[in-house]
Amino acid sequence: MIVYEKEDSFILIAQHDHARISGDLVSAWQGELFHSAERRDELACAAYEHDSSWIELDRIPLWNDAANAPFSFRDFPGNIRFTFYSKGLDRVQETNEYAALLGSILYTTLAERFRNEDTIPFVEREFSRQSSIIEQLGLDVKLLQLHAKALLLCDELSLFVCMEQPGTPRQNYEWFAKGFPYWFDRSGQTSLLADWKGPNIIELDPFPFSKAVDTSLWYKEVSKASITKSGVAAAYQDEETREHKLRFQPKREE
Repeated sequence: MIVYEKEDSFILIAQHDHARISGDLVSAWQGELFHSAERRDELACAAYEHDSSWIELDRIPLWNDAANAPFSFRDFPGNIRFTFYSKGLDRVQETNEYAALLGSILYTTLAERFRNEDTIPFVEREFSRQSSIIEQLGLDVKLLQLHAKALLLCDELSLFVCMEQPGTPRQNYEWFAKGFPYWFDRSGQTSLLADWKGPNIIELDPFPFSKAVDTSLWYKEVSKASITKSGVAAAYQDEETREHKLRFQPKREE
């Protein structure tokens, strides 16, 4: 679950709904930024399915007494989370090994950033999965690296629109104030900048997609009063899912 707090409520976004945004972005990626059109459908599948391991975990939110807020992906207990990550990747691998490989690379990249006693055994298991799939499929490692970087960027762009209230100035983001690592621009630019232009438009510089990307953020807003009265699980179930329409577009010249 992705969670942020407002004065009288919490916004809760299921991880699989966040993944849909990253899938929509990956699907619009400029083909010329890769040296091959090979495995593009599998890359899109990886983006749409990379957080399917969270589907069961997100059905009923859990309350974090220490934070006085619902557990989010940032503080969810690692021993449970990583078990579900592995099970989710197992399911994806049954139908699409390349998508499972990309999802595994995404997870281990993120786990390595926050290394602790929970991440080490998970990362070791996933490195074994990755080596096995790469050997079995006889992959073009250069293309795999580009796909993994594109997936990671689109995952983080989706987090950008999910982790704070739409319209939040970039400098107010803990993770993204200085932009996103970017490997594709032939001019040598190494960071991509994302900025809100109103509550529905995100401008990107540079713009790695073939056209403006229209997508939707699905979420629930759960009041603190309802949580106090009924508990977070019941309060969440009672709320309707809402849609917030979004568009990613190139930065316009001032």
